[in-house]
Amino acid sequence: MEDLFSVLWAVNRTPVSNQRSLAEQLHMSVGKVNGLLREAEERGFLTVAKEGKQSRFGLTEAGRRMLERTLLSRQQGKLSLESGGELPRTAVILAGGRREDFDQPAALLPLGEGTILSRMVQVLESCGIERFFVIGGFQADRVREEFSGKKNVAVVENPRYKWSGTMQALKLLEGRLLGDFLLMKGDLALERRGVQALLDGAEPFQALLAAPSGLGDEAFVELDADGDIYRISKDIHQINRIQGELTGMFRVPEQVFRMMLGYFEENENPYLNFEYVLENIGRLYGFRGRMVDDLVWAKVENRRDYEALRNIIFPRIQRKEKEMQERHAAETLCEALRVSREEIAAIQFAGGLTNTNYDVRMADGQRYILRLPGRMTESLIDRRNEKRNAKLASDRGFNCRLIYCNEENGVKVSEYIDGAETLNPRTVKLEENVALTAGILRRLHDSDMPEENVFDPFAEAMRYESLLAGENARMYKGYEGLRAQVLAIRDRLEKLGPERLPCHNDLVAANLVKDGNGRLYLIDWEYAGINDPMFDVAALFLENDFAPEDEELFFHYYFREGEDWGAAREKILIFKISQDFLWSIWTVLKEARGDDFGSYGKDRFDRCIRLCAQYWETYGE
Repeated sequence: MEDLFSVLWAVNRTPVSNQRSLAEQLHMSVGKVNGLLREAEERGFLTVAKEGKQSRFGLTEAGRRMLERTLLSRQQGKLSLESGGELPRTAVILAGGRREDFDQPAALLPLGEGTILSRMVQVLESCGIERFFVIGGFQADRVREEFSGKKNVAVVENPRYKWSGTMQALKLLEGRLLGDFLLMKGDLALERRGVQALLDGAEPFQALLAAPSGLGDEAFVELDADGDIYRISKDIHQINRIQGELTGMFRVPEQVFRMMLGYFEENENPYLNFEYVLENIGRLYGFRGRMVDDLVWAKVENRRDYEALRNIIFPRIQRKEKEMQERHAAETLCEALRVSREEIAAIQFAGGLTNTNYDVRMADGQRYILRLPGRMTESLIDRRNEKRNAKLASDRGFNCRLIYCNEENGVKVSEYIDGAETLNPRTVKLEENVALTAGILRRLHDSDMPEENVFDPFAEAMRYESLLAGENARMYKGYEGLRAQVLAIRDRLEKLGPERLPCHNDLVAANLVKDGNGRLYLIDWEYAGINDPMFDVAALFLENDFAPEDEELFFHYYFREGEDWGAAREKILIFKISQDFLWSIWTVLKEARGDDFGSYGKDRFDRCIRLCAQYWETYGE
């Protein structure tokens, strides 16, 4: 191959020559040169025509590509990129273009329960992406409206979207993008594992590739021997070997983004698109093509693409993602319990908001609930405390039987409760269930269960407040004034003398589960710890909208004859205030990290203000 390259290099420099002069130039025999010329002609690298007593040699396109590849392979390697070593937590989504077939941005076309764009944001969030820049152009106000309730999404308008390409749009983020990021088109839909593949790869500079789709307007990719992108072209005739198609999703280091802006600064074409800038940077820096086998994905350029996505491709994505999630759950259970996959008869999704739960049926008839922790919960929940307290509660009969709990990753396996009935805010107020709930709480509070950690709602609120600063999030208007009132009420609690007893601290109705024999269990001990028992009572009342008569009924079952209910009422009101204050901050923090709780946080914040006013009116300034 080296000798063949030498001949092609020589004829490229001296197109009119003869075999003897080429042999002298290359220090080869005439016979060898003749053989190499014949091979080059047969392989389509060279054309030969007579020109007098000499020959005119012409390189074909294939011959030129062969020279280019060989020259590139002779480089001493590619330059290294700066990278902080952390996974990208930011995504940039380009959603500014207009498609002739639609009277709205293609990214906002309905898909599933939302839009193409909102689904992509949800997928990215599930992979750990926390912040988003969405660049709008055509009907940018509608794009902004799509994310009006999401504090972690910034919509940036490109007023020149009609007269520019994607590099002009990216220039709008100059000075705003810090760290590595994911970059993609807004009309893209794909499986979650495609995103995860980019994040799992060791290389900081990557493009997500898939097998050629036949979707139209494909950007084909050719790789070099190291797996880096060598050529990108929409003309199939310019590709020597098609090794994938660009999906439109990239992992871009901050250093590369600076290079892109520098390249564009010297560019005179406003319609320049970023893919070709990345290709040029990849000549000097390793630009890895990340191929994901059998990836289901689609982009929407026209109505035919959209109909195919909605009716064929998206249902396939949903089926595959469900299969992948259940497979992951099964693998996690096998690892946790040290069983084989054949021992699992069935596994299916069983709900969950922050966490994801699965109902698992084993071949031997056993049944479990597997919990996979929600993303970014490690800073909110101490899993070591949870494991210890859940095991104690399980051993003492308050919790269902705990089979496995991993304090490192939060994976938990519990025995399934036969004939389970999960209470809801309505059924928890039925007298039978009020009696059961009061009974289990009183037994817990009177027990000597040695919870080692303390759950102080005021201290927790301050901890969450400190985490807000790192998320660049802001509390609701009026927060500082409310905060001062809450801390003043905390001081009143200290004068009342809070008790320090074992508590559950999360009395939503869904954590109360009754078995087929009428026995009640307290599940989910994530926030359990030593606290005043009236915190649990306040949580039960507040989370399940107890009316005054419901509270009085609970007191009849909770307090023993001769005990003073009145002394507890002030504490309960204080703890209602502390919980609305705490969980409103928790909500803002979670939403800053990508979750969407609608008006939940603001509603609790506003109720906290009303409860503070009620407290001062009842118990004096």
